[in-house]
Amino acid sequence: MLFPPGEAGRVYINFGDPWPSNRHAKRRLTHGNFLRLYRQVLKMGGQIHFKTDNQDLFTFSVEELPLFGFELSEVTRDLHANGPVGVMTDYEAKFHEQGLPICRCVATMVPWEEPFPTDIRRVKNRWLDVFADGVSDAELGRHVLSDGNYLWHLFSWNLVPCLSGDAARQALSEASGKKYLFYYEEPPEGEPLVRPVTAEELVTLPADARAIPGADWYVVDKDFTWTFAQTHEADCGPYFCRKA
Repeated sequence: MLFPPGEAGRVYINFGDPWPSNRHAKRRLTHGNFLRLYRQVLKMGGQIHFKTDNQDLFTFSVEELPLFGFELSEVTRDLHANGPVGVMTDYEAKFHEQGLPICRCVATMVPWEEPFPTDIRRVKNRWLDVFADGVSDAELGRHVLSDGNYLWHLFSWNLVPCLSGDAARQALSEASGKKYLFYYEEPPEGEPLVRPVTAEELVTLPADARAIPGADWYVVDKDFTWTFAQTHEADCGPYFCRKA
């Protein structure tokens, strides 16, 4: 880290790569993974000044920033509509000459405690960001994310180190922190896809039941420092993995 915690007053993000594929969203400089880092170096009330010519990236950013404790102001999708405003970067001047509207916003850091996500897509993406970190896009696409595959294939294909079987069950029983359960593949009807869960409730969930909806389930702690994956395959898992 280049700055001590809480030292920086302002971060500028100008015309970063939009990484348009959803699979690459975590590489966007306004993704939650980066926003957590900015919160470490910014002092309270510090700001992020963000500019881009990419409308989709801007839409993503103005939705993402408030989720991580930043209040938005000066939001515009055509900064120079009435003539140049402020000092332009070289890219900005080039885009302006081409008639491309420049998007801009200011995000001010406010006190915030990260809640556990309730949207299953965010849970899945955070799970992959943490536990599949370092696994190539090609391997993820081939073994985990393509049709007919499961998230727990991350472990069954030995893409990351993990415990399995009784060792995984024992690790789950000893794991600390508030536990959250989520279903991703073939969820049971009428069940919430994401919810807090107690150790006693985990005992009642399906285990090693072939192809029964809801037999595949996952548990993580609030900060995603570990995960447990129960599969519907009697010969696969369960698995337990700690963040590298």
